[in-house]
Amino acid sequence: MRNFLMILIGAGLISGCATEIMSEKECLAGDWYGAGLDDGSEGRLASAYDERAAQCTNFGVAADASLYVEGREAALRQLCTEEGGYAYGRGGRHYLGVCRAELEAGFLGGYLSGRRIFALESERNRLQAAYDEAAGASDYQARAIDQARYVLDDPAATPEEREAASTDLDYAIRTKRRADRDLEAALYELGRADEALDQAISSQAEWRNSERLELYVQTLLETHQFARNEEAIDYCTDDLLSYTPKCAVRTGATLRDSQSDKVCAVGPGEARIKTTGPHQGSHRSDLFEHGYYFFPGEEGSGRFTNRPSATFLVLFEGESRTYVGVSCPPGYLGQ
Repeated sequence: MRNFLMILIGAGLISGCATEIMSEKECLAGDWYGAGLDDGSEGRLASAYDERAAQCTNFGVAADASLYVEGREAALRQLCTEEGGYAYGRGGRHYLGVCRAELEAGFLGGYLSGRRIFALESERNRLQAAYDEAAGASDYQARAIDQARYVLDDPAATPEEREAASTDLDYAIRTKRRADRDLEAALYELGRADEALDQAISSQAEWRNSERLELYVQTLLETHQFARNEEAIDYCTDDLLSYTPKCAVRTGATLRDSQSDKVCAVGPGEARIKTTGPHQGSHRSDLFEHGYYFFPGEEGSGRFTNRPSATFLVLFEGESRTYVGVSCPPGYLGQ
């Protein structure tokens, strides 16, 4: 089980807030309950309010935090259900840990199920586009062949036109053979994607009760519990295709070893999960660990280095997997 997440995620977390900048008209209207509803339904972080409030301050308009929170909480009550999670994941959105802990397991079950269909449908659509492009290339060469043959059959064509048409015909025939091979390959891949999507849809009930989904949900529950307990972590989310967690470390924040107070990582940066499993550094059988690589970032750029600068462990204990703290032992994960 320790190697179940042996996947290194590509760099780049989505924006944690991503609010639309409020216009002066919207600020003057003062619909802070509606703004909270919008941000809650989109699963944005609570810090989205700060972005909105700052923008309205520029227009000399004060924000109303209480109305905003009321609207956001109302929206989250609708979002943080299994049905809400499915619709959210089906829409291809990234969950940032905004649901209350007691509602999160149900939400995540729906969310990951929706994301599974979204990912397969996105891949199917990509392959459809590739097939359409290949079909277009084949059709283009077919028209080029017809045009060249038309010239060759035209009794009024000059010798020079016939020579050029003969050259064009040879090229178009060769190119169409390649295009037809590409078209055949694209059709095969599209068929496989259609089959995978149909199978995923038909097996939804089985998937919702599978150990695999349970494992993904448990891992994300632990990840978001880590984020809520560590001020250095802005938020965590997950990779679209592998459901693998990754976390944003705040600019200037330090992630420290819970026992020694040693600095494990300094933000900005992105922590990407590498392994999960029983804790290897203790004789305790009730300790469980997540192993992370830390990739430093450039403030405000959203870019991260290609190589990690540090590694650390996140520890949980007991059957309930209660968060214990962070550990950054030397030499961990090949460092």
